Amino acid sequence: MSTVERDRWGRPLIPNLNGGPATGYTRVTTISEVQADRFNLEKWLQRQTVFGLTLNPSLLTFAQRATDNKTKANKDLLNGIVEDAHKSAKSSQRAEEGTSLHDILYRLQSGEEVDVPARWQRQVSEWRRVTADWTFINLEQMVISDTHSYAGTPDAIAIVPAVGPDPIIVDYKTGSSIDLGFREMATQLAMYANAEWLYEHGDVLGRQPMTVLDKTVGLIVHLDAEGGGALRQHKLDLVEGWKSALRSLEIREWRKVKMSVLTEVVEDGEPVEQWLRRRIMRISAVPEAIEYLVSAMAPEYGNLSTGLNMAHENSIIEALDKLEDAFQMPFPERHPTRPKGQRKKKTS
Repeated sequence: MSTVERDRWGRPLIPNLNGGPATGYTRVTTISEVQADRFNLEKWLQRQTVFGLTLNPSLLTFAQRATDNKTKANKDLLNGIVEDAHKSAKSSQRAEEGTSLHDILYRLQSGEEVDVPARWQRQVSEWRRVTADWTFINLEQMVISDTHSYAGTPDAIAIVPAVGPDPIIVDYKTGSSIDLGFREMATQLAMYANAEWLYEHGDVLGRQPMTVLDKTVGLIVHLDAEGGGALRQHKLDLVEGWKSALRSLEIREWRKVKMSVLTEVVEDGEPVEQWLRRRIMRISAVPEAIEYLVSAMAPEYGNLSTGLNMAHENSIIEALDKLEDAFQMPFPERHPTRPKGQRKKKTS
C-alpha cells in the first residue's frame, strides 16, 4: 500500500471529487474520542508525569526556572519537562509494543512468513487458533467518507463465522485493559463500517467501492500485551456506535462556532474606558505594584472613582503597558475598538 500524504496536522489529504486542492480528512480516532470520558486517562498521565520526575529529578531543577505558568516561554518550558518526564516513565513503551504486534499480525494475515519474537509467540499462537476459520477480505485498507470528511484504517474486514455470514469490521487492541474504551471503540468501528469508499493513495482519485458488509456489528479482538497470550473477543453494537459518531460530528461543528457569534459584551459605559478600568484594577490587586501604579497615573488622567479622562487615552495605555511589562502581567484583552494587530499609538 502506498504512503498517504498528510497535512501539517497529520490528517490524510484526500483528492477532491470536484477538482481543486486535496482536503485533509479528520481521522476516525479523533472523532471517536470527542465524547470520551478522559478522567482515568488524565489521572494516568498525571501519575506518569510524577513517576517520570522521580526517575529524572534533574527535570525539577529545570522546572524551577519557570516563574509562572502564564507566559508562553514558561508554558513551553513546562510542557517540554512534562514530555521529558513521560519519556523517562516510558509512557510510549506499551503503545510501541502494541504497534509491533499489530505489524506481526498484518504480515501473517498477508501470508508472509514471520519469525515471531519469543515474547509474542503465545499471543500469535492464540490468534492463529481463533482466526483459523476466518476469511480476510481487506487488511489495513484505509476507508473514507466524503459526506462527513473522515478517514481511518481498520485492522481488517473479515468474515467471522462465529459472528455471522457477512463481512464485518475487525480491530485489534493490545492494551492491558480496554474495559473503559468500548464507547469510543463502537464509535470508531461504526465510522469504518459506514464509510463510503475504500481508499488507495496514488490512484487518480483513490476511491474504490466500499466492501459490502454488516453495519450493525463489529468485533474487537483483545490481545493483552501483558496477559500471557490470553485473547478475548468483544462484539460491538455499531448501530449505537453510529449514533454516537453522528453526535460527535455535530459536537465538532458546534465547536467551530466562533465565540463572537455566541456572546456579546455588554459594557456599563464607554468600552475603551471600561477596558482601561479592568487593566488598572488588575494591576492594583498586586500589592507591590500599587505604589508604582499611583506614580504612573498622573492627576489629569482621572481615577476609578470619578472616571478616566479619555483625552489622555494613549498616555494611560502607555503607562499601563510599562507596568504590565515590569510585573510580567500581559493583559489578555486587546483594545476594544482598534483593529487586531494595530500598533499602540505613542504619545507625543
